[in-house]
Amino acid sequence: GTFNYAAGSPMAGMLLGLLHDGAPVAGLTWLPFFDQRYTAVAGGPLMRNEVARPQLGDVVLADALIGAGSFSADARGLFPGRYRIAVLENLSRVSSRLRMHGSTGLDLAYVADGILGASISFGGHVWDHAAGVALVQAAGGVVTDLAGEPWSPASRSALAAAPGVHAQILDILRSTGTPEDF
Repeated sequence: GTFNYAAGSPMAGMLLGLLHDGAPVAGLTWLPFFDQRYTAVAGGPLMRNEVARPQLGDVVLADALIGAGSFSADARGLFPGRYRIAVLENLSRVSSRLRMHGSTGLDLAYVADGILGASISFGGHVWDHAAGVALVQAAGGVVTDLAGEPWSPASRSALAAAPGVHAQILDILRSTGTPEDF
């Protein structure tokens, strides 16, 4: 949400993640414009403004809001724009509730809190992911890269979701093909 903040958008936050041997063990996401502070340590629970939040339950993809990361049809690199378009197109066939907040930190905190059913990040910055990964895991969610491998600081992407939704989105990603196909 750095660009959001610079532009005056309230969809911005401050993130702090603690890793131990590469595993997220604590996270803080502060969304000051919404007066929301999410915290968690490994083993949970997720806390919002010092109040424990319920564990994530199974969610149906068709009924879920899905946060989608930064987007450019002309993007190059690991996740070309045409691949991103295909992923969003295929997701929209199951859920017409795609959202682009422009803040990976906000998206991950909202997955942990059950506001979003999932979040897809085409970016690989550990500072964008570490805090939110800790939050989602503490809340009972699942976080991998887009290939379905467990998230690590070296991951070049992230898929965070409620338990049932995660598997559904992985199926959609696999049926879309690999970024190299685009």
